[in-house]
Amino acid sequence: MSNASRLLLVLLLLTGCGRGAERDTWFSALREPPAGFRQAAPGMSVRLPRDMGPHPQYRLEWWYLTANLRSSDGKQFGVQWTLFRTGIRPGPYSEPVPGWRRNEIWFAHAALSRPGEHHFVDRSARGGTGQAGVTAQPFRAWIDHWRLDTLVENTWVLDVAGEGFCYRLQLEPQLPVVLHGERGFSAKSAGGGGSMYFSYPLRVSNGEIEVSGEKFAVSGQGWFDREWSSQYLKSDQQGWDWMALHLEDGRHLMLFRVRGAEDFQSGTLVAADGRAQTLKGDAFSLQPIAYLDSHFGEVPVVWQLTVPSIELDLEIRSWPGDYWNRGVTRYWEGPVAVTGSHRGEGYLEMTGYGHSQN
Repeated sequence: MSNASRLLLVLLLLTGCGRGAERDTWFSALREPPAGFRQAAPGMSVRLPRDMGPHPQYRLEWWYLTANLRSSDGKQFGVQWTLFRTGIRPGPYSEPVPGWRRNEIWFAHAALSRPGEHHFVDRSARGGTGQAGVTAQPFRAWIDHWRLDTLVENTWVLDVAGEGFCYRLQLEPQLPVVLHGERGFSAKSAGGGGSMYFSYPLRVSNGEIEVSGEKFAVSGQGWFDREWSSQYLKSDQQGWDWMALHLEDGRHLMLFRVRGAEDFQSGTLVAADGRAQTLKGDAFSLQPIAYLDSHFGEVPVVWQLTVPSIELDLEIRSWPGDYWNRGVTRYWEGPVAVTGSHRGEGYLEMTGYGHSQN
């Protein structure tokens, strides 16, 4: 059993949940929050640098980073790192409290991919011990020895070591902050519910990856997401498909589709100069066109995206291989190649497919 599995099992015992409910714990947290937690809503706005820090009055939040990288000899790599905070009770919390407290838990996922190969590890911590946390200014996010730290102004360092791999990357936000939806409120259904959500396209100017005993100097580009809420999904919604794409002409695209009784989709187009344009659901078509029959069930690995107003017609294809993150709640997370009217690269995340939650 992984550290995260043990932690969530303890959480289930503390909160009185029943047998076999790691899946229910996470997905119920995405849906109905306990009383007292605040909910993201239209009319709210993002404030920086404050909102780089934690929001204990909300149930769920994450700091999420992906990167598409190449070595000097052309080898391709993908990196994902995510730090999650889940509130058990709404904050703010009194400070300091010695020892473990039952107010919140932290966990993190780290993955390293290359074509046909995927490594994944997770870690977990309880709030109140200093083992994990985030500060807004200077920005620091950590869990044990995994750290995303401010090196100097406008430059971060991600330092992660897992079983069989490690990486240290220097990252710089290359454009101004991107606010999704309505001033940072990103709806997840037509009937309400959503999250506060902003991002930064990243440049990876310097980095080193070690995998299977080999070291590689790498550079490339990436995407950083910051999101918080207390209810992401409605009761009839099963999961989501999300992608962040970097086009060769300097533009970036974030798109998602939440699957339910009626699918809901939205996106953001970021121009090369940083100007962001919200793409409402009727502005684009995002359809799966090929599937992989994987160990955990069928999952779409090739997508067709069309945005008629800007003459985009793209095929988004996952790298060959199996990119399931095999944690407590399994989900697909891996690099993609973009072809069609424009070329590019990016990352694809998919939740709620097949047996991915068993």
